[in-house]
Amino acid sequence: MSQEVSPSRHEPAALSVASSKFTYRFFLSVCLLLLVLGSQVLEHTSLGIFILVLMDLLFCADIIFRCALKDVWHGRFSLSALVSVCVLCGFSYSVLMSFHAPNWHGPVSDLYVYTMLLVTLTLWIERRLSREKERTRVFIKKLDDFLPKAARVCVGRQFRKVFARELQKGALVFVKVGERLPCDGIIRKGKTSIDEQLITGNMMPTAKRVDHHVYAGTLNKSDDIYVEATETLPGSAIMGIINAIKTSERHRAGARSLLDGYAAWVLPFIGVCALGLYVGLLIRHGVAQWYSYLGVFLFTAALFCPVAFAFSVVFPSFFARRGGARKKLKIQNLTALEKLVDAQTVFFDKTGTLTYGELRVSGVYPVREETKKPLLYAVITAEQLVDGPFADAVNTYAREHKLKPRKLLAFDVLPGLGVQAQSRGNRILAGSIPWLAEQGITVSQTITQQCEAVICVAVNGEYLGYLTLADELRPGAAEMVDLLRAQRKEIILVSGDNESSVSAIAKEAGIEKYNFFVLPKTKAEIVGNLQGLGQQVAMVGDGFNDIIALLKADVGIVFSSGKNVYNNWVDVIIKRRDLKGIGYLFAIHTKLRRLVRQNVILCVLLNGLLAAGLVWQSATTPAGWQWPVLGALAVVVIVWLNSLRMLHIK
Repeated sequence: MSQEVSPSRHEPAALSVASSKFTYRFFLSVCLLLLVLGSQVLEHTSLGIFILVLMDLLFCADIIFRCALKDVWHGRFSLSALVSVCVLCGFSYSVLMSFHAPNWHGPVSDLYVYTMLLVTLTLWIERRLSREKERTRVFIKKLDDFLPKAARVCVGRQFRKVFARELQKGALVFVKVGERLPCDGIIRKGKTSIDEQLITGNMMPTAKRVDHHVYAGTLNKSDDIYVEATETLPGSAIMGIINAIKTSERHRAGARSLLDGYAAWVLPFIGVCALGLYVGLLIRHGVAQWYSYLGVFLFTAALFCPVAFAFSVVFPSFFARRGGARKKLKIQNLTALEKLVDAQTVFFDKTGTLTYGELRVSGVYPVREETKKPLLYAVITAEQLVDGPFADAVNTYAREHKLKPRKLLAFDVLPGLGVQAQSRGNRILAGSIPWLAEQGITVSQTITQQCEAVICVAVNGEYLGYLTLADELRPGAAEMVDLLRAQRKEIILVSGDNESSVSAIAKEAGIEKYNFFVLPKTKAEIVGNLQGLGQQVAMVGDGFNDIIALLKADVGIVFSSGKNVYNNWVDVIIKRRDLKGIGYLFAIHTKLRRLVRQNVILCVLLNGLLAAGLVWQSATTPAGWQWPVLGALAVVVIVWLNSLRMLHIK
């Protein structure tokens, strides 16, 4: 089911190469580098060192050269092109110095070790970047395993097995307990609970009855059912999610590395500096000395590509993720921060995003005042051992008001409907209005329309009243809205909840535009429509029924609940309880760009000073091969120290 991601015509060639090709070349290059380093220390013959370095270029750096040729052919200056030019200059310089070219002027004895070090570290960097582009396909394959391969079609009073992909719309399918549904459809006979984790991300089973919709790939957990197929497997909701994941992977694979972006101007800068120094020497010593001072040109061109250049982005990116983790932000795609800053519109889901997604008891409404106490004790007794958001809200309310539940003799949970329990000889029912109606209990009160959820309670067939449950806005909402408005972004709240609850949260957060009763599919369509108009869109959700919109958006940000199976596919996961994480993302982006720019300037400038110093002192005698290497490694340390500042985000 997985498919290869086709490389973008705009991305550097190295990003479309499998990371495995860089991996074995990297380890081979490390071995050759150690051999050359030992040979230099032990002062072996120049011929032996030359052969080892030539092997490194032929068998390790070949992939860098090929990628550079492709990039230059398509009019791009990339990291591969920059490294290729400097490696070839360093190798040419070393060969001519090693074999004692007549009248050859060179600042150092050779650049063999420096050249190989540059090749080795570039292979490691390209391997790392390539692996970032090779997003794992394990989850897609797992989804493929979850999909049913066969279906049991009812033909008269018999069953006939067919391949799931051969099902036709309108067919009646029999699904046993423990089987996955082979199609989207409507239950025509039976009552069960369905594990819809693959569709909604919610780990809690959902109760299903006749005329309820069910989805392909979901698990039948309670009882046998008959389902009429309304959509075949290729057009099902689960296939829509898989296709959204693939599209998201393809979209992210085209992102350009910051290293390649900076290499596009570092390479011309190196050429101008080296050529300028060479021309200056010819003007001073005469054009007749062009051959003698060609060594200075090659040396300068080689040394101006710093070994630290590769780390000028890698170190800040590494520490940016660590700095984000300190603020409880898991940044899985750093390039998404750039898109977040450039986005014109930011969509927010309500439940679990602007709000905690954790229900709290917001009101108690007994039929009569004297039934309030029996109502409370009945509901906390019934819900005391239940695991779920409704029960959590009730149990929290009981602890806050110091209400102790009574001894429970027996209880039964009906997922999506309610709880029935036995305590002190009383039969307690706590659940939804339709379920109580099925039990023959009439709900006499008018339930308020402003509440998100209710628990109706009856004891021994007598209706006692109901509890309302509501969600709470996360702290920092107003500050977050002000920040986004200062960034000139349009903020829109989209939710599947009713108008009253959505408008109340929007007003409290300070968001002017909102849409209610928006289905998950419609959220994705809204995002796609804006993108079709040329806008960049960021989506902030809880990762459950927002998954297709999150994957379709240019930036997908989720507030983690710990129960979402799709978290690995979004750009940023916020593990905070407040909304300050959005502001920290902007701060991380600003600081990251500034530090990367500083590192690039630092490493080019310091290596330039190193090259100039070696050229200056070479008037007496060439320096040893170790000085360029030690100087380059010192610059790496400086870049590392500067990058440590990313750990502190304000």
